[in-house]
Amino acid sequence: MIQNFFNFIYDRQEVWYKRNVLKLAAPWSNDEILKSYKFCNVYRELDGGTLEISKYLQKTDISPEMKLFNIVAYRFFNRRDTIEKLFGGLLDPEDFNIVEYEKRFDEIKKEESIFSNAYLISSHPYNASYRAKDKHVQVLLMLDDLRKNISAFVQELHRSSPEEGLRVVERHVAMAGPFLSGQILLDATYAGDIVRYTGDDFLVVGPGALWGLKLIFGGSLNKKQAEEKCRYLHGIQKEEFARLRKCRGKDWFAVRWDKLGYPNAPYLCLHDVQNSLCEFRKYWRLKNGAKAKKRYFK
Repeated sequence: MIQNFFNFIYDRQEVWYKRNVLKLAAPWSNDEILKSYKFCNVYRELDGGTLEISKYLQKTDISPEMKLFNIVAYRFFNRRDTIEKLFGGLLDPEDFNIVEYEKRFDEIKKEESIFSNAYLISSHPYNASYRAKDKHVQVLLMLDDLRKNISAFVQELHRSSPEEGLRVVERHVAMAGPFLSGQILLDATYAGDIVRYTGDDFLVVGPGALWGLKLIFGGSLNKKQAEEKCRYLHGIQKEEFARLRKCRGKDWFAVRWDKLGYPNAPYLCLHDVQNSLCEFRKYWRLKNGAKAKKRYFK
């Protein structure tokens, strides 16, 4: 099953390579599952949602405080058009008019969903005394309080170690929880001026990745065991991709994302291994008869 996992990683990355580097027309794979269903990219930074928030993170004229505030806001709603459409532009923590945003979101909600369905956020209200059942209002209330301490938040993250970073995010960002805190921290690693480590230095095994690990290794895994198994897969990439090239003629070096500064290049960083586990589990279920909504490319 480990070989199947690395074969999936190669095949999914080859789809990206044919589509975005070679600029070929679809289909980009002979695999019926990969041709018919949507899967996240092997590299998180290449997914559309991450690309949307990342385009602001490398700008030198945006303060670390503004970057981090927008990262948090973006990941709670998690729509590609969160900044442009939902908020109408980049958020300024020093000029956050919660009354206007509440009105704006109420109007948008009449026509469409405000939140992405990619993952769930806390069902517990931030402030139960005001519109407790309206999740978008609760997130806005949380953001309004967060902005008041955003400078301290940035300073703590900048001083933090990889092991401390997640705790810093969870302490400052109410409603986040471990998984969403990990997503926020990963975005912060792309900015260059918020934290001093990368997605290869810390690990949060999400529910989907845990299912993927159980599929590969069998049995039930506690948090510590899941992290150990994920790190094990991260550590054997060189051998497994060499095996894939020798046995199936699939050359990882021919399709990988060749980005300067990518952590753990030429292989995947720790988080991208974790992310691929979630997608592999979805792929394997579909391959074995599970149902899901198809997505075709013209």
